[in-house]
Amino acid sequence: MFKGIIPPVPTPFKANGDLDTDSLQKLIAQLEPHVDGFLILGSNGEVPYLEESERLRVLEAAREAIPRGKPMIVGAGAESTRMTIERARVAAQVGGDAALVIAPFYNKGSMTPSTLETHFKAVADASSLPVYVYNIPQVTGIAHSPAWMGKIAAHPNVQGIKDSSGDIMNLTEILRLVPASFNTLTGNAPTLLPALSVGAQGAILAAANVIPKAFAALLKAFNAGNLTAALEIQRRSNEMSYAVTRDCGVPGLKAVMRLLGLHAGYPRAPLLDVSADTTKKLEALLLEIPDFT
Repeated sequence: MFKGIIPPVPTPFKANGDLDTDSLQKLIAQLEPHVDGFLILGSNGEVPYLEESERLRVLEAAREAIPRGKPMIVGAGAESTRMTIERARVAAQVGGDAALVIAPFYNKGSMTPSTLETHFKAVADASSLPVYVYNIPQVTGIAHSPAWMGKIAAHPNVQGIKDSSGDIMNLTEILRLVPASFNTLTGNAPTLLPALSVGAQGAILAAANVIPKAFAALLKAFNAGNLTAALEIQRRSNEMSYAVTRDCGVPGLKAVMRLLGLHAGYPRAPLLDVSADTTKKLEALLLEIPDFT
């Protein structure tokens, strides 16, 4: 079971768009003292823009850099069941600790609950790694219902969920219907405290690449029963969380990380780097929360 604060690490590219695995390893070394594990090839890793050979290079470089005492979760989702199984196999071969699988969504209208159940069970049957369901309806247009999650969680190799929906009512009901051993991680930073309050064991957060100490302090305060302190951190961290997800996305996340001296690199086309004006706004936001950085 994964706990604590886990960043979904961005994939560094050079300004010309070339993959930069040296910077990836430097970035992992910079983040490692402050986090409890890593998600590689998640949404913030710009996975749609990577070739399969590049995915392998990223995984090999990351595995080399991540200490064995900290987990490496690997984004393994694909549009076909066959490719998802292959990506999970590669993740295991490289030394990953779990495969995070997003719902196929290109043919969204055909992705009925039974179709998705068949897909996830086939992946879980074939994977030597534990499979985690990635629930991110704002990207896929598919929101996994609590009843569906309860059914899929009965599979012995479907062992957890990353829920990025921010829907606390849905998450609360999921936690009621899945086994006690099921590993529930929130992927929504602005609702981290509510998610912990209803039973989430940890978090995979884009903003944990920027303010990992803030989220670690929130988790520590929550575990100590100091809800006043935890709520204060939640409120003060939300503006940065929104900036690097909803407002500016991956380009904004990478821009903030570069401002902090982190080796995040640049976005790959078709994504564009943020403007000079946006960079100034992000820099001003950082100055408002110096104790978090």
